[in-house]
Amino acid sequence: MNIRKEFLNYFKNKDHLILPSSSLIPDNDPTVLLTTAGMQQFKPYYLGIEKPPYPRIATVQKCFRTSDIDKIGDSDKHLTFFEMLGNFAFADYFKKEAIELAIDFILNILKIDENRLLFTVFEGYKDLQKDEDSENYLIQCGISPDRIYMSGFENNFWGPAGDTGPCGPCTEIYYDFGEKYSCKKPNCGPNCECGRYIEIWNLVFTQYNFDGIKYNDLPNKNIDTGMGLERIYAAVDNINSVFKIQLFERILKKIYEISGQKLIDDGLDKNSHEINKAIKVIADHSRAIYFLTSDGVLPSNEGRGYILRRIIRRAVRFGKRLGIEGNFLNEIGKVIIEDYKDIYPELENKKEKSFQIVKDEEIKFSNTLKEGMKVLLQCINDLKERNERFLNPRDAFKLYDTFGFPIELTEEILAENNLSLDKEKFNEYMKTHIEISKQKTSFNKKISEYLDIDKNIATEAKTEFMGYEVSELTAKIKKIVLEEDKGKKIITDCLNENQRGEIILDRTPFYGEKGGEIGDRGIIKTLSGGIFEVEDVQIPVDGVIIHKGVARKGSFSLNSEVIAKIDTNFRKNVSKNHTATHLLHWALRNIYGEEVEQAGSFVSDRKLRFDYKFFGEYDENSNEKIENLINKKIMDNDLVKTFETTIEYAKEIGAIALFGEKYGKFVRVVEIGNYSRELCGGIHVKRTGEIGLFKIISNSSIGSNLRRIEAYTGFMAINYLNEKENIIKELTAKLRTEEKDIIKKIDELKTEVENYKEKINLLILKQAKDEIIKRFSLESTNINDGYKLISFDFSNSRDYEILDAKLMGILSDELKDYYKNNLFLVISNSINSKPFIVYGCTKDLVAKGIDCSKIAKEAGKIINGGGGGRLDYAQSGGLNKNLLPKALDFAINKAKEILNQNLK
Repeated sequence: MNIRKEFLNYFKNKDHLILPSSSLIPDNDPTVLLTTAGMQQFKPYYLGIEKPPYPRIATVQKCFRTSDIDKIGDSDKHLTFFEMLGNFAFADYFKKEAIELAIDFILNILKIDENRLLFTVFEGYKDLQKDEDSENYLIQCGISPDRIYMSGFENNFWGPAGDTGPCGPCTEIYYDFGEKYSCKKPNCGPNCECGRYIEIWNLVFTQYNFDGIKYNDLPNKNIDTGMGLERIYAAVDNINSVFKIQLFERILKKIYEISGQKLIDDGLDKNSHEINKAIKVIADHSRAIYFLTSDGVLPSNEGRGYILRRIIRRAVRFGKRLGIEGNFLNEIGKVIIEDYKDIYPELENKKEKSFQIVKDEEIKFSNTLKEGMKVLLQCINDLKERNERFLNPRDAFKLYDTFGFPIELTEEILAENNLSLDKEKFNEYMKTHIEISKQKTSFNKKISEYLDIDKNIATEAKTEFMGYEVSELTAKIKKIVLEEDKGKKIITDCLNENQRGEIILDRTPFYGEKGGEIGDRGIIKTLSGGIFEVEDVQIPVDGVIIHKGVARKGSFSLNSEVIAKIDTNFRKNVSKNHTATHLLHWALRNIYGEEVEQAGSFVSDRKLRFDYKFFGEYDENSNEKIENLINKKIMDNDLVKTFETTIEYAKEIGAIALFGEKYGKFVRVVEIGNYSRELCGGIHVKRTGEIGLFKIISNSSIGSNLRRIEAYTGFMAINYLNEKENIIKELTAKLRTEEKDIIKKIDELKTEVENYKEKINLLILKQAKDEIIKRFSLESTNINDGYKLISFDFSNSRDYEILDAKLMGILSDELKDYYKNNLFLVISNSINSKPFIVYGCTKDLVAKGIDCSKIAKEAGKIINGGGGGRLDYAQSGGLNKNLLPKALDFAINKAKEILNQNLK
């Protein structure tokens, strides 16, 4: 049975609009890293920011939940990546219809035995009443009361997603696999975590708005349901593991071909459980990996990129447990893409890119795993020798920061050795470490802070945008918001001189910030001479354009007629940069191919910033190529056209959809000549020649497979070039040479400086050597039974600041050459404000038991660091230079101890 198809057909026949799955990268929602539920793309509808395209909607949504990563393999219910089937109603049907639809679909379409079904209903909590309506509707649908369980706030009440907002009770539907899988506890029931029950559908009834104190009835009640596809397959086939359903069959077969291992009955022994766990982790994570990469997620050390990197590395590690050698994920990926490409074509379209990303990450992690495991295993051995339980947070941080070892992987390996990590202390070392929330996602507080005001405005005032056609027009003030002290906002009838606030007009030429382009600037004038300076323009709610600024002169009242006039020079500069951004996107794809994708942009009046996903080898000479392509198009003075069309036709003509944008049935296309077409709602020049000049000021890497270009256009570009020319003029004057000889002159000066530096180093070395020999000859206490034990600290002398690690190594060798035999030395200095120690001995002392490497390691701990090296030469580094004397004394005493034992 194709449950996806059955579900969508069923709800289509029930008058629901069928919409495609949104990306796993949430659309304009900075509150969550990844899409976690079917309702996520509809947040603006629930919040009232945007109007839904239809009151009833159904989807099959791709989802990823980070909170379940650690459960994978030990649970047969949980997955990181899964598909969520959902039906949604916005101020349309409510509990009765939602319950009837769910029961009808389960019993009559899926043909699930109703005796296998159990239901949980909200039992009430404090002032929130028991959901008797849902209980009665279930009974009306023929459900026996003894199959309906009352459940509390924690399990059967959803939201609010943030501190305040929409929320409501939910009714959950469970499937019972039978007594065979029960934990046998007296209270075993639908909410039990044992293997008997699995939640298959959650019906959320959004009927309240929590204001932080009270749960108030919402005027418009909504329905949000979610049914996990993998779980419903398990119920239909009566299989008590999501990993044994048909969706995983070919994936598990491929894992068997690669590893020779297959799932076996759980509970046999520890080894069988570990094999099963590894197979489940690889199967689950592999699906997630290719869905994430096909949606544009790239491995990195933060955010969603960190999550991708974590699951790739986790899958690789569990693959090693199964004995898999070499790279293997792409072999499984081919099966996944083949299985899902008809439903999610982006998998096929982006497969080459996905394969490259995964291959690179596997290779990188193989090295990371090899080197990191050496360090971690040594730490584990040290802990066991000292009979300690907690890994030092500093060591965990080093594994993460130096070796790229995910902290979760460190924790897993520690747990396998009955050890642990104090996460609270570790976080002190991880100031920049990404926090992966395992709690419910929240709405954006920045959006919701004044959401009630914006929604109130939206119900009474809509703004018609006229800025594509005109730069000045007459309009009426429909709403005024006063910004009081400390930024508090209130709706008011009047804005007086010098007061800061927001004005909402019935129509406007001002463009509101959107799609990376900043909002217009300008003025709003009253007929009596009042002036409101517009400093920023925002669109907080669909259809409402807010002019933010300050009343410079006079007052502004509701319903008064005003003249709205944009700053045309400001807009002209913004439009130059915006059109140049489109040209830049075209040029990058022209040079590197269509694999280049926009990953974000910022367009202001001063400059443009363009982030792009880049795969392959970066050409250091690319800036010149890009600039030449774009400036050629500027000189060609190509026509820039804009037109509205259907989304289908836009795709047909090859228009590119931009990152983070949401498109309806009709879209606006910006077309430059016959080579660049993009969906865009921004402001552009009429012809490319208006841009004047394009100049890149930086082209840098900002992450794995992610680059950023910043550029100037027009007079900003000219000013930038003039500044560079002035620098060159100043250089020629100071170097007393001609412009064409600047590089040659600088190379000559560099060589001269290096020669002087080498001479200074030799002098410093000679001075240091002479000082040590002189002091040693005066300090007979350093002579111990014929052995020469030298300790010298340079860290308190400014004369030796230049003495770095390399020079200290040379100094050690020269002293050993001078004394020939019977010498052990330890010398230290402060390098970049951190302690550094060198240990050395002549060959004859190695034969007598001296091991500089061991001494360096122990002494390094004294200065809050570590060390190592060879038997006759080693180094230590640390964090506390005040402890250098103690470390030097330790080293000398350790050497004495070893040599004295040798005398015995």
